[in-house]
This record gives sequence, C-alpha cells and structure tokens, in this order.
Amino acid sequence: MSARRIFQLALVLCFSAVTIIAQEPGTEPDPIKWTIKSHASEPVKAGNRFLVELTAQIENGWHLYSTERVEGGPTPTRIMIPSGQSFEVAGEIDSPAPHSSYDPNFQVATEYYDGAVPFMIPVRALANPSGIPTRLRVQVRYQTCTQTICLAPKLLELETQIQIAGVEADPKQSGARAGVENISQALAVGAMVPDFDFTDFTGKSRHFSEYRGRYVLLDFWATWCSPCLADIPHLKETQFKYRARGLEILGMDSETLGQEQVEPGFARETEARAREIVHTRGVTWTQATTETSVPAVVKIFGVNNLPAKILIDPDGRVVARVKTSSELDDLLARLLNAKQ
Repeated sequence: MSARRIFQLALVLCFSAVTIIAQEPGTEPDPIKWTIKSHASEPVKAGNRFLVELTAQIENGWHLYSTERVEGGPTPTRIMIPSGQSFEVAGEIDSPAPHSSYDPNFQVATEYYDGAVPFMIPVRALANPSGIPTRLRVQVRYQTCTQTICLAPKLLELETQIQIAGVEADPKQSGARAGVENISQALAVGAMVPDFDFTDFTGKSRHFSEYRGRYVLLDFWATWCSPCLADIPHLKETQFKYRARGLEILGMDSETLGQEQVEPGFARETEARAREIVHTRGVTWTQATTETSVPAVVKIFGVNNLPAKILIDPDGRVVARVKTSSELDDLLARLLNAKQ
C-alpha cells in the first residue's frame, strides 16, 4: 500500500460500539483537536485552485476511523464543504494511509488513524460578487474510540479566512465551532410522562398516550450504537414472553442524539440504515423516526447516553431507567409474571 491514500468524498454510515457517550457540552471527552489552514500563497480569484489542510491531532489511546465503510463497523470520517459558499471541492481529498487491524470493539477489521493526521482538500474559488473577505467553512463528521469507549458520531465545523484578490484581510482568526442541544433534567422514578407525538416507520402519526393501560419499554437506540444492536435478540425474547401479559416495546431511533448540526445526507442515510436493520433483524415493535424521536429523547426523557431503556407503567409513570438485561428481566418477572 502506498504511503498516502486518495479517497473520494462519500457519505458513509456504520455502527458504533461498546459504551456510547453523547453528553452535555463540557462533560464528554474531547480526544481529537482539529485545526485548519489555507495553503493559498497569494490572494485568490474566481477559478483559482488551492489546498486547505485539515489536521486531526488524536490523543494517545484514542483513534479516528478512516473514510472506509465497514459493514458492522464504526461511522467513518466524512469531510465536506457546505453549499452556499464562494468555494467548492475541486477534486479528491488526500490523506495518509490508515492502519488496518482487527477491532475488538466491533469484532471486524477496521481502518483507523492515530497521532497527527493531515487531510489535504483541493478547493476552487467561485465568484465573490460581494467583494468582501471570505471565510471558508469545512465540516467533518467523525467517530473516535478507545479499546473500551466509543463517542457518538460528531459533526464539527471549522473556518479559515481566504484572502480574496483586491480585498483587505479580515483580522478574525480561524477556528472551530460545534455544539449540542441542551439536555433537560431526567424524569425521576414515579414521574408522569407527558404525552408526545411521533411518526412511526410506516409514516403514521402516533401519540404516546395510545399505550396507556399497558407497560411500555422505551428503547433508545441508533445504528451507530453497537450495544443497542446487540440488545435486539434479548428484546425479541422479551416481547415474545411478555407482550400477552401487557408489555409493549417502543423503539426511539436516536441517530442524531447530541448533534446540533445534521447535514441532510447523513440524516437520510441513517434513516435508511435504521429501516434496514429493523427489517433484516426481524424487529416487529413500533419504531419512532429520528426526526420525531430525538426531541422527546432530549426534552422529555433527558437521555444523553446510548443504549438506554426506560420502563413506563400502565398509568404513564416512570418505573425505572433500566441499565442491564438482567435488571429488565427481574423487573418484568416481578411486575408481569402475576398475569400468567
């Protein structure tokens, strides 16, 4: 394999693994520092091509996954220049060749980077009719893990100033910005769950109040959360055993949990992948779409880590936030075995 690898920009999607963290700002690890700089040696004009260098500085013990999509693996890295700017990608992005090895988190071979990784982005300047200094915005979506912890996929936007011919430079510095929605306080055990609307995977508008009179297990999951997917066989057994005794499962697809900026392509791909998983793995319980699920996940239930499960009683009150399969089994045996 050559010392450097050329790769095409691509929208890619895979799973995440082990412990998934999507926390409030300031509380989650931040193991990758991103920087951006322009290699334009002189002011650019419309049609000019130049390079922009995006560098990931990865903390020891963490790794950044490459752009290669691996079935059953992590979310690969995607770099893009959002539309609506005076710039466009002018070719293929260049990066070092990644490492490749068996990944115990996903139990598949994955490609990844460690240390410092430069990505060289060829950019073309478009017309700048306003005649003002222009700042180039570059977005990167990525996932990073250790051997035991995976952070949720993250979307980061970085900016660098590009000097336009005949226009004075803006003194503001380049930098990065990112954010996540504020997380509400979690509903306490015994609290009444307010009614909320959602759309299921068939496109039907639904209300949580439809489940009143039955126990409801809310399963918060995402396609990038490997432990969530590993729970599916146990949830299928649970539904088979307890549905006739008054238990319903409601899947809360949470692909964009903890992400303030979500590009449309990523949302479409994750939605398609979620539907594929539901179909191929024989999931028969109702699923709420990400678009309608995440607002409730954040604002009502205060969920910030995946996987997560909350058991609701027939009156609509929180019974427990379930951490393990054995805890769920014990709860349901105690609450529902009497209905045999």
